[in-house]
Amino acid sequence: MELYFNELSIKNENSISHESVVFMAETYKELTKHDITTCRISPEDNAKLFQMIDGMPNSINVRNFYFSFFRSPYETKTVEENQDEYYEHGWTYNGEECIGFALAYLLDSASFSLYGAAWKDAFIDVLKDGDFIKVRNICVKAHVDMHIPQIRNIGAVELVACDMKISDKKIVLRDDHGKDKLEEFSRRLIQCPYLVGVVNSLPYNSHERKFIRRVRENGLVEIVLPWTDKGYGVVVKTTGRTIKETKKIAEILEEEYGYM
Repeated sequence: MELYFNELSIKNENSISHESVVFMAETYKELTKHDITTCRISPEDNAKLFQMIDGMPNSINVRNFYFSFFRSPYETKTVEENQDEYYEHGWTYNGEECIGFALAYLLDSASFSLYGAAWKDAFIDVLKDGDFIKVRNICVKAHVDMHIPQIRNIGAVELVACDMKISDKKIVLRDDHGKDKLEEFSRRLIQCPYLVGVVNSLPYNSHERKFIRRVRENGLVEIVLPWTDKGYGVVVKTTGRTIKETKKIAEILEEEYGYM
């Protein structure tokens, strides 16, 4: 598990208080008890934050953990798997774009903020398009004990099966070349108990080598048949109520149907 740095906590700041550094060190120590040792941060913010800390009294002790905790860049394989979802929406806090908060929310994690009046709360209200969402925020030791056990419990996903008969599940496909192959494959797919139906065909993805192309909100999963020359694909509706549930269903689909 990794945290994501709230870049707004150092925006327009040129210095850092001794109190904030103390809270940072205490919080890091508490995080290590849960085997959490990494906070993702952009290279620019990483350099800026280190410069703010370096040269302060007792900065040597901070440097002992700084480079193992703050790691650039934000982008990892896990982040890249969710980047389409990030780019599809606007993520703002008080009118400012907020990358760290968005990634923390999308990846069922938490942001890490420097302690300050604006960031001392355990949850931060962020605007996702036109709706407010609550993002877990960590800046003091108490936040670690509050959030981490709850986040770890999220991992226990309980899937809900579709109560429709297989014969009632709809298959909707565009009248394109390859429809016969997609029709045949879709009839296999709808046997999955967590599938509600096939809602559309995908444009050709001839260079796509992954079976699961994308997991979307509202229980939607994009699937590509990489063994076809043109990369035929479908969009399916699952019973997933959250991104985490839908990802789990996508894993099941790949395991059961991700082959010819």
